Amino acid sequence: MAFYGLNPDLLAQCATKFAQAEQKFTNEQLEYLRQYYTVNKYPLSHDFQAIAKQWNIDDFHFNISLDDWFLGRRMAEREIVERRDQGRIAAA
Repeated sequence: MAFYGLNPDLLAQCATKFAQAEQKFTNEQLEYLRQYYTVNKYPLSHDFQAIAKQWNIDDFHFNISLDDWFLGRRMAEREIVERRDQGRIAAA
């Protein structure tokens, strides 16, 4: 049977990076990111720079953590949708 969904290895990598990124942020920062995500799921590097400036953080690795967080969040959303669709197909 062919696999048409998301690559499980990629999902595992994204989940790991997402968890590591979440550990680097405070609860307040995570809440801000969650709210920001509802408005902009695909931020660009200048958006990351604006967030870093707002939080007074000048660190290249911070931008990487932000990128990992947003990518992990998007991948998790896609996985949820895909599993829900697979459940509907299996139930039919």
